[in-house]
Amino acid sequence: MLFCPTCGKNYPAGVQYCPSDQTALRAETTVVGEQIADPLIGETLDQKYLIEGRLGIGGMGTVYRARHVLIDRAVAVKVLNQRFFEDEAARVRFQREAKAAGRLHHQNAVAVTDFGQTAEGYVYIVMELLEGKTLREILTKEAPLETARAVALMLQASAAVEAAHDAGVIHRDLKPANIFVTKRSDVPAVVKVLDFGIAKLAADSLDEDEPNTLTQVGAMIGTPRYMSPEQCNGVDLTSASDVYSLGVILYEMLTGVVPFTGSTPLAIAIKHAQDLPQPPRELVPTIPEDLERLVLHALAKQPEDRPANAAAFRMELLKIADRLGLEHSAVTVIPDLDALRGAGVESPSGRLVIDIARLRETGLFSSGNNEITVIGDRSIPQKENEKPSPGPIRRVNIDVPRRANRFLLAAVLFAVLLFVGIGFVAVWLMSERNPAPANVNTSASPAASPSQTVVASPSPTSHRQPSPSPSPSPTKKKESKVGSIVNKVKRILTKPF
Repeated sequence: MLFCPTCGKNYPAGVQYCPSDQTALRAETTVVGEQIADPLIGETLDQKYLIEGRLGIGGMGTVYRARHVLIDRAVAVKVLNQRFFEDEAARVRFQREAKAAGRLHHQNAVAVTDFGQTAEGYVYIVMELLEGKTLREILTKEAPLETARAVALMLQASAAVEAAHDAGVIHRDLKPANIFVTKRSDVPAVVKVLDFGIAKLAADSLDEDEPNTLTQVGAMIGTPRYMSPEQCNGVDLTSASDVYSLGVILYEMLTGVVPFTGSTPLAIAIKHAQDLPQPPRELVPTIPEDLERLVLHALAKQPEDRPANAAAFRMELLKIADRLGLEHSAVTVIPDLDALRGAGVESPSGRLVIDIARLRETGLFSSGNNEITVIGDRSIPQKENEKPSPGPIRRVNIDVPRRANRFLLAAVLFAVLLFVGIGFVAVWLMSERNPAPANVNTSASPAASPSQTVVASPSPTSHRQPSPSPSPSPTKKKESKVGSIVNKVKRILTKPF
């Protein structure tokens, strides 16, 4: 059984190189009895860095988790492997990695804080301790990535390479294993470019004591699947070589595969130099055409046919991201208050609700949410001609007039209508309970009815039969004004049409 010293995966005996990182496989050693513990764990380097555990093993060094005993801060310490103690070229290259990374002061490049050598001969580099996953681990489980996510990661990685090119450093070993994606609960993911172990300094910044053997013409150094054609041929490199590697990484993020593979590093190198890559849209049709053109532009065989450096590559990627409306952290234009008002709708409470889709159409803002509520804070008045502070926009304080007079007038009108309506209802209810009495004429006619007769009774006392009351003459009922209004309201309510 063979294993990869870089990623630690096991492979059968017929495989010579790791398919993930093209590292030469090694045979596993048979351990009899207890395994020998790492002698550095528990030791303190230069009386400052207490080694707490091992994080990983690389080609030239081993990375440990350590703690600065004086300030009680967790750090990462990379120690040169013991087999290189007597190798002067390896020691100089290790020191050059510290110098190359130390030149960079960028949020997307790993920060190197110290370099030293102990009395026992251990050479070490102290770096910031990162928490998260490498891009290789992410691609192994999730490739291909969504277009927006791939572009966002590449924008940050290319920003670090751009800073390296500005400092006169060519990385020469860009690959997913050397791109780290931090993950914290309180901040968005941040990309960090690692491992400047084989970085090459520009010709005008070479140290006088640097051995020429480190950059000999004809030496193929790097990871074959991500190397440029000129790097495979062992010729002098420019910043365009790193652009080619960025193009390979973006190709893999979008499609899930690298453009060229082979059974041996030499076979892969020949394909890089001679074969044309398969267009990404043939593998994933949903990839935007503009993004495919950029990838193929970065994978051009000749260095002069690619973007000259990481800055030019990143600028093209930024323009594509803005045209497609993709989310990214590189917001180059901050919208002013007029632009926010033009893309928002004012609510009755005085808040300005911004439609991010409409704001994207103007190319002024990009965010991860579908809408953002902007609240006017009246407790802190804004000064005249005060410009908004630059930075990522999460909540913007905008003083929006509440139009109190209009709302007060509407409230008064509503109260009057309600009072009148209540009055009509009250009158109607009273008329239903106490109906008006009919006007009846109760006065009797002075003339007696002809049918009235006096009947003599045989008894000594006479009895007169009462005569019926005369029928009153019909008279028309006279309605009051209030009753007339009530009747009209009732007719309207019963038959509105």
